[in-house]
Amino acid sequence: MKSITAFVIVFLITFSAYSQKLNITSHTIKDSSSAKKYEITAYYPQIDFGPDALMGVRGMAMDINIEIDSLVAHIINPFKEQSSGEEIPCPQPLNNMEVNYTTLYKNNGYLSFLFETYSSPRCAAHPMTFRTTFNYSYTGKGLLTVDSLFTPGSGWLEYISKYCINELKSRAKKDQLDNIDDMILSGASAKPENFNTFTVNDYTLDIHFNLYQVGPYVWGFQAVSIPWKDLLKMIDPQGPVGFLIK
Repeated sequence: MKSITAFVIVFLITFSAYSQKLNITSHTIKDSSSAKKYEITAYYPQIDFGPDALMGVRGMAMDINIEIDSLVAHIINPFKEQSSGEEIPCPQPLNNMEVNYTTLYKNNGYLSFLFETYSSPRCAAHPMTFRTTFNYSYTGKGLLTVDSLFTPGSGWLEYISKYCINELKSRAKKDQLDNIDDMILSGASAKPENFNTFTVNDYTLDIHFNLYQVGPYVWGFQAVSIPWKDLLKMIDPQGPVGFLIK
């Protein structure tokens, strides 16, 4: 009886989350320190399902927001800790960081955000930019890694690796970048961690490669879009993107 009751509660929460409008609002963190000479601005999303949402659905939104807050904290806290207030002659007076985000998907119980962080320490040779992604199934597994999308043993990792390597090699040849095959083979090899910076939409799985991962700095960010139609047999039908094959 208890298990049936628990199932009914979960069903009602999930049904309510699907039936109520998900709202995404942009929030801002501004932080600075005269002692450590840093200035940080971070823009990040927060989730709610409206004032009439059930308590369980409000709790679901809170869980999502806690995970987003944690991601943002893991970006900005190391920068704050490493910022130096030493009186070293530098043309730039402050250590600067800015975090921005883009909402790339928010349907079918799935959220996908792309974060881009620009950091410019005072005495660094040049600023750095890196990308982080946030994927969350609020009606299923919660915070997601790329392996969460696929059936174990389906060959998804080898397929994605081969697809990305072929695409990146073709792109490098077109861009007249010679002798970077080793970087491509290393950064896009069949290891799950190479593909955990990813986003989704209704048509493609997009793998994002940060600077230096698959090529030199001058090549910039690279993203490879893999059509879902080529991945359908590997998707976990009960997983967070199972809706694509139902």
